[in-house]
Amino acid sequence: MTTPSGAPGKTDERGTHRRDPYGHADMQRLLEPASVALVGASSNPASLGGRTLANLSTFPGMLYPVNARHAQLAGRTCYRSITDLPESPDCVVLAVPQEAVMDVASECAARGVGALIVLASGYAETGEQGAREQQALLALGRQHGMRIVGPNCVGVAHRGRGLHAAFAEFPPGPSVPGARVGLIAQSGALGLGLSQAAGNGMSISHVLTCGNSCDVDVADYVAWLAQDVSCDSIALAFEGLEDPQRLREAARLARAAGKRIAACKLGVSDDGRAAARWHTNTATDVDGGWPQFFAACGIVQVTRIEALMENASFLAKAPSSRTGGVAVVSGSGGTAILAMDAAQRHGFSTPQPLESTAGRLRSAVPAFGSPRNPCDATAQATRNPESLLACADAMLADPQYAALVIPWGRSQPARLIPELGTLSRRHGKPLCLVWMSQLAGGAAAEEVEQQPGVALFRSLDICFEALANWQKV
Repeated sequence: MTTPSGAPGKTDERGTHRRDPYGHADMQRLLEPASVALVGASSNPASLGGRTLANLSTFPGMLYPVNARHAQLAGRTCYRSITDLPESPDCVVLAVPQEAVMDVASECAARGVGALIVLASGYAETGEQGAREQQALLALGRQHGMRIVGPNCVGVAHRGRGLHAAFAEFPPGPSVPGARVGLIAQSGALGLGLSQAAGNGMSISHVLTCGNSCDVDVADYVAWLAQDVSCDSIALAFEGLEDPQRLREAARLARAAGKRIAACKLGVSDDGRAAARWHTNTATDVDGGWPQFFAACGIVQVTRIEALMENASFLAKAPSSRTGGVAVVSGSGGTAILAMDAAQRHGFSTPQPLESTAGRLRSAVPAFGSPRNPCDATAQATRNPESLLACADAMLADPQYAALVIPWGRSQPARLIPELGTLSRRHGKPLCLVWMSQLAGGAAAEEVEQQPGVALFRSLDICFEALANWQKV
């Protein structure tokens, strides 16, 4: 059985047809286009059309500005309409007012365009009339096999393809990528905010927003990222979706591809659900509740948005989960104590090291240090950093511990970071560095992000929360 969109589906026990998440072929012209047209391209750098044109300026394929008032824009020929283009573009971004969208979308459908990104708001989030106009837009897309992102969205970015089809300026990633996180955010502003993690060295492969999600929704994006080799894990922030079972199927595809998902569900309170209905008017509930749903799907639920990106990056780096306690090594007694408090808050055991491990610790730390868990290598570790490496090696080798946490201060030399990564990979255990500083980024942070076995956190609580989530999946 096939839906009008071309995506296969199923009929449930209530007789309701459910489409499957879109496959790679359904989404290819949207996210891997050879050509993009921008309708409403503008010379005004502050307008949606001007900002989107600037972001698309580095697109390596064919880019067609469309605006009847200009002969040229950004050094390119500017066309009067979609019908005047020399080819049918794969993807068209509509940076036009809401009242003009349907006419341009009809031109695109007649021309055989593969996908639309509709930036305009004023649809289902505004009431019954807007909902009818949104449904008409969807019906047009389904009739012609034309994928639609939005309306009421910011756009999309696929860094591996050089595609930045959005009016928001997502920050560039590091020159040397580490674990690559695919970011999906229903809210465009939230997607922009979360993508700022790239400025601190995190590798973000995609930023995919969907707004009202009349056609393409978060489940379709998860299914796409499950099949995209340029993505290692998925960060998902969303308000709702009409058919949560499609997200279950998309999560199954991600698990089969070895990609873990960290998700933050917005609108879990009564007032939050009401606000979500005003924002994108998408369904916000699921039978049995979201915690049960996520657990059944193998999705890590993150309840605080500030923890989402670090959880997703950690899941991209962590090996298969294992049970066990946590070891702590620090160059500061104070931060070691804080780490033990956080471990207890999150239900972790912190057993004392085996005697063989303790012997190795005693040989590495000074007499006034602590050859135990937590291991305080003292401030002398800044003068003799190899002592901290020796302690880390000993703790990682101890079979009681599933992971090692190191509170990291500014005084620790960045040159240790690659060696810590080597230790993590050698022992097959995650090593978590927790930035004990108000400075969020810097060269050392980027160095950590590039290490396959070393995860970077800026909060002890987020670190131990991520470890607890890891042990559940």
